[in-house]
Amino acid sequence: MRVTENMKFNTTVNNLFNTQSQYNDIIEKMVSQKKVNRASDDPIAATKIIEIRQSMAANKQYKTNMNNCDSWISSTESKLSSAFDLLVAADELAMGQSTGTANATTRKIAAQNLQGLIDEMVSLANTKMGDRYLFSGSQNDAQPFSTTLLSAQIGAAASAPNNTFTGTVTSSGTYTGTTNKFYAVKVTTAGPLATATCQTSTDGGRTWNGTDLSMASGSITLGDGVTLTFNDAAGTKALGADDVFHVKAIASGYYRGDDAPVTLTINRGTSLTYNVTGAEAFTSAGSYGVDVFKALADLKAALESNDGGSIAAQLENLKKAQNQVNLNQSMCGTKANHIEVSRSNLTELDTNLTSLLSEAQDADLAEMATKLSMKEIALQSSYSIAAKIGETTILNFLK
Repeated sequence: MRVTENMKFNTTVNNLFNTQSQYNDIIEKMVSQKKVNRASDDPIAATKIIEIRQSMAANKQYKTNMNNCDSWISSTESKLSSAFDLLVAADELAMGQSTGTANATTRKIAAQNLQGLIDEMVSLANTKMGDRYLFSGSQNDAQPFSTTLLSAQIGAAASAPNNTFTGTVTSSGTYTGTTNKFYAVKVTTAGPLATATCQTSTDGGRTWNGTDLSMASGSITLGDGVTLTFNDAAGTKALGADDVFHVKAIASGYYRGDDAPVTLTINRGTSLTYNVTGAEAFTSAGSYGVDVFKALADLKAALESNDGGSIAAQLENLKKAQNQVNLNQSMCGTKANHIEVSRSNLTELDTNLTSLLSEAQDADLAEMATKLSMKEIALQSSYSIAAKIGETTILNFLK
C-alpha cells in the first residue's frame, strides 16, 4: 500500500491532538488530585467510587439517626429519673402517714403535698421534645396523660387521605379493651359492599389479620366492642382497592397514647426502637402491672379520707411503680449502649470506606508529574514535526 503525504499529514495531526488531549487530561488530574474525574476515565473505577460514596452517604444518615435517637433517649432517661424521684417522695410521704401517730389534719396536709407531686408527674409524663410527646408511642401529636380518670371511648372513624371511597363510615360500640388501640380496615377487593372484601389491624396497620373478610353486611367487627359501619349509597359509591379506614379506641384510665414502638434505622438492616411508651412506664401494661397515676390518686383519696389502712395498702403499689419506672430507665441505658456500639462500628467502616475511596479515585501526584514531563516532551516533538510539515512544499520534492 502506498503511503501518501496526505496520510502522513493526517497521522501526524491525529497524534498531535491525542498527545494534547492526554496532556490536558494529566493536568486536569493534577489540579483535581483525582485520577477519575468522569465515568469515561475508568468505568469500573467510577462504578466502585459511586458505590463507596453511596455507602458513605448511608452511614452519614445512620449517624444522624443515631444522634436523633440519642437525644430522645437521653431526654426520656432524664424524665424517668425525675419520675422515680417523685415516686420515692410519694412513698416516703405514704409511710409517714400510714403510722398510728398520723391524724386527719396531717393527712390532709400530706394530700395537698401529694397533689403537687402528682402535678409534677403529669408534667413529666407529658413532656415534649420538639413537637412530639416523649411517652405517647406513635401518637406523637396526642398528649399522653390526663390529670383526671377518663372513661373508655371509641373515637370517630376516619378515612385515609388518598381513599377513593366517597360513602360514609361510622364507628360504634363500647370499648372493652384494657389498652389503647389504633384499629384499621384495608379494602383488599374493590367494589360495592356486596362484593368488597377487607382485612383488619389492631396496631394501626403495621400488621394485618391476613384473611379477607366480606363487607356485605356493611359492618366490620374489629374486636373489644369496636365496629365500623359503611354506607355505599346502595352500591353507587364503591370502595377502592387499598382504601384504609381507622379508628382509635381508648381504655379507661389516664393514658391516651398507644404502645407502638417508634424506630429508626441505625445501620444496614438494623432498626432501633428508641422510645419508651407511657403504657410501659406509667400504666398497668408495664412490667410490674402498676398504673402509676391510679396509685397516686388512690393514695391521695386515702389521705383525704383519713384511711390509714388504705394508705398502707398503697405502699406496695408505690414500690412496684418505682421498680417499673426504674426498669424503663435502665432500658434507656441499654438502648444508648446499643447506639454507641453501632456508632463505633460505623466510624470504623467510614475509615475503611475513606481508604477505599482514596485508593479508587485519588491521583498519585508524583506519578502524574512524571507522566506530565513525558507528555511535554512528546508534545514538543509533535509540534516540531507539525511545523516541518507545514513548511513542506512541492519544491522539496523537485530535484
